[in-house]
Amino acid sequence: MRFLKHSIDYQINMEAFHEMEDCVPMTRKERSALCSWVKQGYDIETNPWEFTDSDGWPLNYLRAYRLHHGYSSGPWDEWRGPEDEMMWDISTKSIIPEENFD
Repeated sequence: MRFLKHSIDYQINMEAFHEMEDCVPMTRKERSALCSWVKQGYDIETNPWEFTDSDGWPLNYLRAYRLHHGYSSGPWDEWRGPEDEMMWDISTKSIIPEENFD
């Protein structure tokens, strides 16, 4: 189901998409998938896989997309050090809180 292009929700979602597009490096395939998600009327802060962070909040679409397709980092994250790496729990579909790392 697509939202009406003139609805306020659709316009807010598209504005958030354009902000993310300007600020977050992503591949053409990621950009296309994110755009498709937003054009269907969904918020970029949600994801179809129901992936959550360590506090139980949904991951944004792009981060969940990257996890779903088997990569959580890439050249856009090369400035980060190992202390910023996250651990993924497949059974709960969530990020393990840092204090629970073994």
